[in-house]
Amino acid sequence: MVVGEEILVDIKPHWMYLIGPLVTSVVVIGVAVTLDICIPHTSVDWHRVEVIAAFVPCAWLVIRFIRWRMASLVVTSFRIVERHGVVWSSTSEIWLSSIEAVDAVQSVFRRMAGTGDLEVTIYGEDDLQVFGDVRKPVILQRVIARRLTPPPGY
Repeated sequence: MVVGEEILVDIKPHWMYLIGPLVTSVVVIGVAVTLDICIPHTSVDWHRVEVIAAFVPCAWLVIRFIRWRMASLVVTSFRIVERHGVVWSSTSEIWLSSIEAVDAVQSVFRRMAGTGDLEVTIYGEDDLQVFGDVRKPVILQRVIARRLTPPPGY
């Protein structure tokens, strides 16, 4: 940390990050249970196929949950720091003084759920830095925008 730097916001991705694997796991397990009930006399090999088919989305959910727990987005008084990774940790940071604009992007559904993307434009770069599945991106946009310094000559 930089001397005099204070943490303004420290958040994890929104729970919507887990919705894909969660729905897939529930559907696949539901189909497997329904098949067991509707077709009572199946072979052991068929049961093994069902177990493998149910295991894959459940493993995806567990991996996604661990990644969700290990990720964070930290806004300090001088920079934005994104940390993620389970085995190999990765950290990226953007100094607030290099940010040109910050935009919150939400669909209607994501707005109702309280999530969205935060798009950061950096001076002199054509690409956007996008932080996905951010909790309350409009509020986070306001927090960052209050800390931005105006561009030179403004």
